[in-house]
Amino acid sequence: MLNTFKASELHWFPMRISYSSLSRLMAIKERLDQNVNVYETYVPVIFKKVSPTKMDFGPSLTNYIFVRSTYNHLKQIKSNQELYSNLRFIIHTRYDEKFNKFEEIVYVSDKMMQDFMLVTDRANENVVFLDNLEYACKPSQCVQVTEGEFAGVIGRIKRIHGNICVVIPIQDTAAVAILNLPRKYLRYIEE
Repeated sequence: MLNTFKASELHWFPMRISYSSLSRLMAIKERLDQNVNVYETYVPVIFKKVSPTKMDFGPSLTNYIFVRSTYNHLKQIKSNQELYSNLRFIIHTRYDEKFNKFEEIVYVSDKMMQDFMLVTDRANENVVFLDNLEYACKPSQCVQVTEGEFAGVIGRIKRIHGNICVVIPIQDTAAVAILNLPRKYLRYIEE
């Protein structure tokens, strides 16, 4: 595997939980929170229908947990098959400039994760999780929100149902959109 991070550096890793349920997800989160080699965990939750008759807070991404640690520590944690057999790194296939195929473990920068958490922690009807990750993760103009409750957030401009939105994509794993932002709140960023 070829990655652009050092295995001993601290990063956010989106991780998939196989055969997840709310109770399994929360049990793994609790165990990870108690581990000294894990600095932080995050599961975005929203108020939604969690059973046919009940509304409650539940994970907006049922099978995912975001873990801030080093790759080496997470690899060591995952070696405990009894407690973490369902926890998986998200791996994407990439190609280098010579079209050689390689696999890469997905990780997220601190800034992108801070923006993602800021947006997903707010109970706001103008924030939606996007299902079409192929569309959400396509390259587009980078912007920063300059005013309002999402000031400082950096994302990508997209059109959703004809409206201009700011999308924060997490590398083909998840994406959240801020709807109905006035254009005057946006500053274009050169990359």
